Amino acid sequence: MGGYGSGRYFPEKKDKVGDGLSLDANRFSKWQYFKQGMRYGDLTWSRGEYQRGACGFRVNIDGANDSITFSYRFNDTAHPDVRVPLSWYEPGFGGRRYLFLCPKCGKRMRTLHIMGGEIGCRVCYDLTYESCVENNRFNGLYKYMAVGLKVSWQDVKQYMNALTRRALKEPKRPRGRPRKQ
Repeated sequence: MGGYGSGRYFPEKKDKVGDGLSLDANRFSKWQYFKQGMRYGDLTWSRGEYQRGACGFRVNIDGANDSITFSYRFNDTAHPDVRVPLSWYEPGFGGRRYLFLCPKCGKRMRTLHIMGGEIGCRVCYDLTYESCVENNRFNGLYKYMAVGLKVSWQDVKQYMNALTRRALKEPKRPRGRPRKQ
């Protein structure tokens, strides 16, 4: 009784961002598609050798009705083209930063997701990140190890946080209120 894996089981309730295909406005800017005029391109998503999806797009930047239109197939049938309006703002260092307007809710979003053949934002699809789901997955195992090692749970938690910080090479944050540089 009470071995590894016993106890309550909570199934994952939310879909994750990684389950679908993501469209990032910053990548389109990096690839220089958000320039004046009409531009065309193709996107593909793959994991290793396996192609997860493909999508064609048409970007129209004319100053009045900036938009991007996606054309793709879902379940081997052509999906109607989805027109996504674009919004932009000028950050403090100059230039323009483009954002998508979600076709479902109209909010300005940097990333849109294709889930079930439809395009929408993370809020509309109630998506979460993998790191949020797996964050506390092994806490029961760590507690079990702490009891076996006669170490307190707090010590194990501190040790795991230190390992994580070292692995990410996270610098310590300075104390006090941050100042403008």
